[in-house]
Amino acid sequence: MTLLEELAQLTEDLGLGSFPGSIFLTRMPPSPDTCIVLARYGGSESSLSDDYDEPRIQVRVRGPAADVRTAEVLAERVYDALHGLGSRTLASGTWLQLAVGIQSGPVFIGQDSSGRPEFVINVRCEVSRTSTNRSST
Repeated sequence: MTLLEELAQLTEDLGLGSFPGSIFLTRMPPSPDTCIVLARYGGSESSLSDDYDEPRIQVRVRGPAADVRTAEVLAERVYDALHGLGSRTLASGTWLQLAVGIQSGPVFIGQDSSGRPEFVINVRCEVSRTSTNRSST
């Protein structure tokens, strides 16, 4: 299981959506209107002496065109659930030491081509993944 899959499962476990269903990996799907997408981007340099990493995760939230508040409320729920979360083992054994919101809350990034509002939350994760976890991904 990849780290993104583990984080998607965590997002579901936190009651923010269903994976798969309304929580997706890497790419924003054409539907449903209201959804969450998790994607990795660059983080700090990893240590060669241990299994500790600090990946950055971008959580993108989209809502229906009719009311921007739907997306904003969901984005705030995601931020509140993830910011400061830690000390837990994820689905495939990755240890999540801590997740920290990089900005002070969700950021509106505009609308997609269908007029649906989108917000992003950027999170720095502190994780420990064993070589067994890595080889099974």
